Amino acid sequence: MRLPRITVAVTAIVVALDAATKLAVVQLLTPGRVVHAGPLLKLDLYYNHAAAGNALTGRSTLVSLLAIVSVLAIAAIAGRTSSRVTGAGLGLLLGGGIGNLADRLFGAPSPLHGGVIDWLRPFGQTGSMNLADLAINLGVVVIVLGVFTPRRRAEGQPDAAADAA
Repeated sequence: MRLPRITVAVTAIVVALDAATKLAVVQLLTPGRVVHAGPLLKLDLYYNHAAAGNALTGRSTLVSLLAIVSVLAIAAIAGRTSSRVTGAGLGLLLGGGIGNLADRLFGAPSPLHGGVIDWLRPFGQTGSMNLADLAINLGVVVIVLGVFTPRRRAEGQPDAAADAA
């Protein structure tokens, strides 16, 4: 399986940014101590051992295994795409998935039991998130937009509309 260059590039950028911010946050923030970063954002370090929205609480091994399967499935799908937009969206999903999976695999207390480092809490929200989570959400938006955006035909390719006439 060969991933499109756009997917690899976007994945690498997301993983690098997510890891860098998590390294900084762990050094600068204290769990349970909320820092107000303006009227719309709070910084709140939290180690999430469950899935999104605290689903599957107490089942960190299952959550980790589901994350592994998800990352592998996204990579397999990305290997089959020819759309740059879809490739970029899948890169966002893949980068976010790898970023959170790394926390689960390498975080305390042990492999498959690590907590995802969440630290961003937008105004009005009760839970925290991280850049990987934002990339995953943005990836879904990009893929959906890509589905509804007409693809340009390549040079020398016949126009499908002209062929239908």
